[in-house]
Amino acid sequence: MTTPSLVGGMARGAFSKGGIGSAAVAVVLALAGMTASASAAAISPNEQQCLACHGVPGLEKPLVDGGTLSLHIAPASFAQSVHNTIGCTACHTDIDRTTHPATVRPIANKREFSIAMAQVCRNCHSQQFQQWGQSVHAALVRDGNPIAPVCTGCHSPHAVMKGAAAMMDTVPCKTCHGAIFTAYASSVHGIMRSQGLTAAPLCFGCHGAHEVAVPSAGAGRRDVCLGCHTEAVASHRTWLPNVDLHFSVVACPVCHAPKAERMVDLVLYNSATLKETPRPVGIPEFETLSSSQTAGKPGLDPTTLLALLKAADGPGVAGKTSIRGRLEVRTGVQDHELTDASQAIGTCATCHQQGAKTFQSVVVSVAGPAGIPIHYDATTDVLRSAFTVDSVGGFYAIGGTRVTFLDVLLVLALAGGIGGPIGHMLWRWTFRRILNRKAHEQSKG
Repeated sequence: MTTPSLVGGMARGAFSKGGIGSAAVAVVLALAGMTASASAAAISPNEQQCLACHGVPGLEKPLVDGGTLSLHIAPASFAQSVHNTIGCTACHTDIDRTTHPATVRPIANKREFSIAMAQVCRNCHSQQFQQWGQSVHAALVRDGNPIAPVCTGCHSPHAVMKGAAAMMDTVPCKTCHGAIFTAYASSVHGIMRSQGLTAAPLCFGCHGAHEVAVPSAGAGRRDVCLGCHTEAVASHRTWLPNVDLHFSVVACPVCHAPKAERMVDLVLYNSATLKETPRPVGIPEFETLSSSQTAGKPGLDPTTLLALLKAADGPGVAGKTSIRGRLEVRTGVQDHELTDASQAIGTCATCHQQGAKTFQSVVVSVAGPAGIPIHYDATTDVLRSAFTVDSVGGFYAIGGTRVTFLDVLLVLALAGGIGGPIGHMLWRWTFRRILNRKAHEQSKG
């Protein structure tokens, strides 16, 4: 596609502040102040020609929507950038140095311009661009999210410094995910990283640099955590019963973020695709459920959940919608408040006791745009409903979670399993006694 040029559409008014002569003087002064480290990647004469105008602070272009687009490029930053060696026209291919600035070309807004210019990156970074195309960020862009990052949202194109994304101070993720990064920085991972241990994960170590996926989808955190903590399963077997079950239905932060609020998450998923079920579109009662608390409603009850299951199995949907229960923490911030293993929860009674807080907080989840979970608050009654028994039973400990309905089923199952053989033995013993008595009476007669 033809991309709008950063320079080609410059408004003529951009040169009105002092004229070309003063602009040239200003950039000469700017170039003179470059650091010695920049001299190793000295700016070529062609790029100096561009910076004669674009090195002037305050240079900008008016946009159709009334905003402005900055056209300023700091010469010192560009000199140190990894893109310095390829030159301006390698990306701005529609620029002719002999005729530039060209006729004014209108740009609707910054967002449209950023998305269009990001296509240039794929010319050199095809693999990374393809990975980004499969990411949650790209999915959000396609969904129309106005702040979902494209390439230039994380990498300033004129100041890309090698290794900057791998350092705590300059990692781009914290620009959008500030609260989560603050939690991470205080976690065991963040502390180790800030102390110089580069093996400790930074954002991309768990989420991927360009192929960023929804962390809670599928096996989610478990496989990510086990990617580094390869000994975790074996070490847990030394003290934790049913290790495989715990690792399947209990998210790692439930125990390793001890201050977090824990909850039961009933995830709707499709039995054919084995993926989280997307939110039914066009069902008014579910489009307002996310605001149920502000509306004074307690959340999904068993009847409404059954209606949601039926709506998810609407016409054209292959497979049946089922429920997969697991224990999670409430927020993404709490997900990152991981502590040292010595501070992790190791007491079974935290969850397996009557009235445990974990089972007083219940949500039902469907997949929203880009697979990001949408949580609907639910009443604890849904844990006792007939269509969640299989799901909740997956992490039910005998007499532990104190879900009364499951306790009753357990008693009935035990009564049926044990009572049957005992009843059969009693019947055989009684029948034999009757036969023996008759035989004895007949022998006397």
